[in-house]
Amino acid sequence: MGHCLNKLLQWFMGDKRGNILDKLVRIVLGSNLVAVLILGGIALYGMNVSLEEAQSMGESLGENSYENSSKLLIRQRQEELLHIAQDNASIINSSLEDIARDVQVVARQAEKIERQPQRFLPREVRIPAPDTYHALDLYLQYGPEVSPEALSEHISLMANIGDWLTGMVENDDMAQSVFIASRENFVLSVDAKRVLAEDKSDIPQPQYDALASDWYKRAASQGGFVFTPVRQFVFNKRLGMFCSVPYYDGNNNLSGVASMQITLDNLQHILKETNLHDGGFCFVTDKRGYVILSSQGDFGEAGNGRELEVNIKNDLRESDNPTLALTIREMVAGDCGVRQAKVDGKDYYIAFAPIESSGWSFAAAFAADDVIAPALQNKDDISMITEEKISYLKGQMLSTMLLMVVSIIVLLVAVVYSGRKLSRRFVAPISELADGVREISSGNLSKKVEVHTGDELEHLAICFNAMTDELQTYMKNLTEITAEKERIATELSVARNIQLGALPRDFLEDKKSLKLFASMSAAKAVGGDFYDFYMLDERHLVVTIADVSGKGVPAALFMMRAKTTLKNLMLMAKAPDDFGAVMTLANRELCQDNEEMMFVTVFLAQLDLDTGEVIYVNGGHNAPLARQSGKFSYVRNKKKQHMLGVMENASYEAHRLQLSPGDMLFLYTDGVTEAMNKEQDFYTEERLQKVLDSMRGEASVKEILTEVRRDITAFANGAEQSDDITMLGVMFCGTRSV
Repeated sequence: MGHCLNKLLQWFMGDKRGNILDKLVRIVLGSNLVAVLILGGIALYGMNVSLEEAQSMGESLGENSYENSSKLLIRQRQEELLHIAQDNASIINSSLEDIARDVQVVARQAEKIERQPQRFLPREVRIPAPDTYHALDLYLQYGPEVSPEALSEHISLMANIGDWLTGMVENDDMAQSVFIASRENFVLSVDAKRVLAEDKSDIPQPQYDALASDWYKRAASQGGFVFTPVRQFVFNKRLGMFCSVPYYDGNNNLSGVASMQITLDNLQHILKETNLHDGGFCFVTDKRGYVILSSQGDFGEAGNGRELEVNIKNDLRESDNPTLALTIREMVAGDCGVRQAKVDGKDYYIAFAPIESSGWSFAAAFAADDVIAPALQNKDDISMITEEKISYLKGQMLSTMLLMVVSIIVLLVAVVYSGRKLSRRFVAPISELADGVREISSGNLSKKVEVHTGDELEHLAICFNAMTDELQTYMKNLTEITAEKERIATELSVARNIQLGALPRDFLEDKKSLKLFASMSAAKAVGGDFYDFYMLDERHLVVTIADVSGKGVPAALFMMRAKTTLKNLMLMAKAPDDFGAVMTLANRELCQDNEEMMFVTVFLAQLDLDTGEVIYVNGGHNAPLARQSGKFSYVRNKKKQHMLGVMENASYEAHRLQLSPGDMLFLYTDGVTEAMNKEQDFYTEERLQKVLDSMRGEASVKEILTEVRRDITAFANGAEQSDDITMLGVMFCGTRSV
């Protein structure tokens, strides 16, 4: 008997080289023996110790129940709140889609009038004036360079849209104004009834440049309905936006844009009617991270200092509140979910869902304390029940300990007996699997692990074998993809070098009668801007600056085509001032085989080095600036001419400008004035003119261009360049040397 006990003790102590199952059995046996000793000690210490253990058990049960019930309540409330957010997002989305459909109806009616003019009679339309203006009447506005008399026939025809516009305004509570804007830059609109100033100073003005507005540009460029960013309306200081849809003529060319000016008041009612618990609120953000609707506070109120009241100047993605900023970023990204965030110093659960048609996001929030309160009550109830059960546990404790000791002894015998038999069958495939994995990890991916046990170990071996096959395939594919990326990068680098090589770098420093400098910075590896300059003869200098639609390789290819076409036609021109014909022929050439519908804006000018006379044609390009008498001013034409590559039958007219010695012509692309900072603000023409005027009179052309580029970089403040930036400056110095 003593020998057997000694042998059993030696096996129990074991050593570090024992097999897996023996070690497992020892751990189980040791744990059970410790439990037996502890339970025996508890029995010896008596009822007081038993009572303390029972109380500890009850407290633990209460804590666990509290945690589980809290998680369940929070999860249920999150699901409920997410349904609220999704339902309200759907309601708002439906309202916006109804608006879009109404505007599409107006656009289709405008197309009908454009395509079938013979079916309509001319109608009279008035220009808004304080004495004659009435809501629900059709009135006309026009751009600063538009002559209503010259377009009277077209305006009278399109005035047949008036009944449709009036019907839309009367039937849609959210509509403040419904109108159409022709590509000829006149607007026909009907306003809803609203409170006007006593002197009617807030009625629409006759002149309005619709083509320069964002609602027109967005709809024309996207080809479908668009919602503009939310802004504050001037006439009622409320928040609203525009919904715009383009319409087309019989040749499927853009004729204009139908649009509705919308107030957000009705959408605000949806938030106020949302049924949330006490302390809950809801709000809506737009794609800029601004709160445009909120049950915490309307726009225009005195304000209560809350973080989520309506505010279209504060991008909450940049908030100092990190949890709130993270939530707003996910909302702006179009995600759907629930986040816990601190708002106004208090913890909230915020559920959010996207509003698909506008890119907004609806969110509903409820206070975290409202959920925890029932769980705290549940914890108190559990504690009381635990106290009542302590007396019962005290009587059961002793019998339970005795039964446990007996069970552990039986388990020890069973484990020792069966463990030895099972160890070899259990450990052998594990060892084989470990050896195979070791060989695979050393780099032998062709190694196959052979385990046939019919259980999880065999499945694990199969998975390892599949993994090695997938690794081999992945490594092969990775090699091919890496080579392909390197090839593309090399080709783009070559394309950029070719493009830069096509731009002239000899700035005619040998010409004493002029000073010239130019620069281009592409937004991508290759760009669509270009500049060019060359001498037609000893007397005439030609300069060109252009901007191709789009960016990247397609724009670069079209740029090379446009540059070559313009220069060839200019060199072949019969007369040095025949610029209108050159642009007309270039436009026809670029319209040919232009299946991608690309276009280019061009400013082409010729400088007479003897007289300082400039002959120029502007094909839809940004107005240049000319320095005369020491000040820069924009050179604008009364009639804006079309960009090249759009209308094959378009014609172009040349204009003249006289420079004196010391005067300068500054050309640029829209990448200069439309450069943006991190707040999405534009650089603007006004800032460009101010920077140019600030330069000292003796500054060289290169210094002037360098200062403009430096100011653009400072304005962007680290924001990514969104468009190509190209500039060219030429200064007339006087009679050329002989």
